[in-house]
Amino acid sequence: MNSGHFKGQNAASFMRRDNTFSARFWQNALAATLAGERDRWALWCPVFFGIGIAAYFSLPIEPPLLPLVFCGVLAGLITGVAHWMGAPRLSGILILLLFALFGLTYSVWKTHWVAAPVLERAQVYPGMSGRVAAVETFPDGARIRLKDLDFGWRGRGDPVPEVVRIKLRAGAYPGIGDRVRLMARLSPPPRPSYPGAYDFARVAWFDRLGAVGFSLSDWEKVPRLSEPDLWETAHIAIQQTRMDVSAALQAALPGIRGGVMAALLTGDRAAVPEPILEDLRQSGLAHLLAISGLHIGMIALIVFVTLRFLLALRESWARDRPIKKWAAFGALIASFGYLLLSGATVPTQRAFLMTGLVLVAVLTDRQAISMRLVAFAAMVVLLIAPEGLIGPSFQLSFAAVIALVAVYESYRFGGGKQDGARGWSRKAAFYMAAVCLTTVIAGAATAPFAIHHFGRIAHYSVLANLVAVPIVTFWVMPMGLLSLLVMPFGLEAWPLSAAGWGIDAVLTIAHWVATLPGATGHLPPMTGWGLICVTLGGLWAAIWRHRWRYLGAPFVIAGLASPLSQPTPLVLFHETTDQAAIIWQGKLWVQSTRRDKFTLSVWQEKTALPLGGDWQDLMALRETPLHCDPLGCSLNITLSDGRAGVFAFTQDPRAVAEDCLQADVTRLPIVPHPSLCRERAAITPADLYRDGVHVFYDSKPALGVETVEAARGHRPWTKSGLTSQRSVD
Repeated sequence: MNSGHFKGQNAASFMRRDNTFSARFWQNALAATLAGERDRWALWCPVFFGIGIAAYFSLPIEPPLLPLVFCGVLAGLITGVAHWMGAPRLSGILILLLFALFGLTYSVWKTHWVAAPVLERAQVYPGMSGRVAAVETFPDGARIRLKDLDFGWRGRGDPVPEVVRIKLRAGAYPGIGDRVRLMARLSPPPRPSYPGAYDFARVAWFDRLGAVGFSLSDWEKVPRLSEPDLWETAHIAIQQTRMDVSAALQAALPGIRGGVMAALLTGDRAAVPEPILEDLRQSGLAHLLAISGLHIGMIALIVFVTLRFLLALRESWARDRPIKKWAAFGALIASFGYLLLSGATVPTQRAFLMTGLVLVAVLTDRQAISMRLVAFAAMVVLLIAPEGLIGPSFQLSFAAVIALVAVYESYRFGGGKQDGARGWSRKAAFYMAAVCLTTVIAGAATAPFAIHHFGRIAHYSVLANLVAVPIVTFWVMPMGLLSLLVMPFGLEAWPLSAAGWGIDAVLTIAHWVATLPGATGHLPPMTGWGLICVTLGGLWAAIWRHRWRYLGAPFVIAGLASPLSQPTPLVLFHETTDQAAIIWQGKLWVQSTRRDKFTLSVWQEKTALPLGGDWQDLMALRETPLHCDPLGCSLNITLSDGRAGVFAFTQDPRAVAEDCLQADVTRLPIVPHPSLCRERAAITPADLYRDGVHVFYDSKPALGVETVEAARGHRPWTKSGLTSQRSVD
């Protein structure tokens, strides 16, 4: 018996030792892997800084600043103590958490720092005046930004925005720096047209744009209130130069080709027709007209190669002088000039920063492209504009760059001394393969974010880019640069006419690819947790080098599958009572196809459903669920659990009592008496004005509803946030 007990004790001890060995094995393996990745630890600092920023914008309410600052100081002290006590792993984790807290706190501070008055309500201002800060030209009239505003007698008592944007009538437009007076209708920046859609009001808040509108009269020039300072004078000169260059390009190259050339060189896309833009989107070539890293990279490459070739013509310089660094410095100057010429928007600043860091690396004999360079650029960009993190521009550009750097760091393609031994045919084949591979990598990395933000994916983008990118890189952009060089002498027509041949070829390719069967696919956006899974899973795979990097793949797959968990909407109510939409048989049927076409396009994008027609078309179907009469319309559908769902769209106040008794949800044209509509959901004009677009889903045990304001939360740029802020003031 004792022997059996002894054997059992030995077996138990062995099992404990085995478990201990197993735990230690995995612990040691993890420690060894982390030690092998020591040079990659710092790359997670901007990631956690971005996590803090993303957490801020996902909050439903505005967090207080002072408690966050206190927590940051306390966390910094704890991190310092952990490092002083010799706990490197703990201090490393605390540093990352400190970066996340810093991102959250910095975002709160930036939101308060950029605060500017926002117009309370839509109103007509008959005698307003302001200084023109920017001009955008369109075929149907210019759009201007005004500063130093004076609303006149009508604006007394109203908050005066720092900047407003006004669409002018067709015709002449003022010069930048002029002070103009006009009559305009202004309204607060619009909120999203669908829960979770692009929030222009949030973008306007960080741009200090307090109102948008359109003119009701012609403008007239009035005397300036003060002379411009040095900074304003430089800004006026740069903006005027952009406009002059754009006008000269379009004059020397008339038609669509001139508009495309102006978009490539100055970022002015006003002269590019919408059908051309749609062809570029459907073919995956829309990035060619968006000034980004590709364009600035082209400029830097062309100038660098040209200068190095010219400097190498002198044998003594090629042998004894650092002509590579000279060429890099010239390319840096040219890139900065292109930055100013293209308008210096935030995406262009980010592209210049990336390209500039590569050129600085050449000047300092550092590795030109590395993940550390990308991390540094991301950190700088987020410090400049933390609000850009949740926008498509930041996500698309850095997703492409990170994926390309990660792949080319892990796998070295070609290079070395063998390049010189290749024939021209092999070099051309290698270049085409590199373009194809780069397009595939960048396309795969950006596809989830493009689907999430735009609801579409170009299936043949690799084919289009394989042909179009070399044409733009080696023909159109060099001719465009040459035209800028000879423009002061009036000789820009010759290189521009040659560039026009390349533009025609690119547009032909775009139209051909866009008309192929199944050129684009439409998908619903990912959920919030799905976007997080794709982002963090992709970063895990890109930053680490060992095999455990592949653990990020399941998270990416889960994020891509997240749209499957979202229910399909049943009914959409616009924030006005004259527009709504019904989802029936996989199509979107709207009350009217003529009203608010922008909202209609957003609804199609977010639901990933084609437009079936208006309600007259729906009622013409044999088994239509919609029935209308002069008093309103009624929608009768069967829910997923077999229950009957009834939606009423009341148009006449006389039908309010009846519709509220019969329908599960009723959209009312008036605010009813408190005794009516107490037991059923009733959506009044006041509800639509306060909460925005309502989206109803088929959920159990009752119908689910989501509104725009509920998705936005109580933030400074939302309607509820602005209202509470004014009440406090």
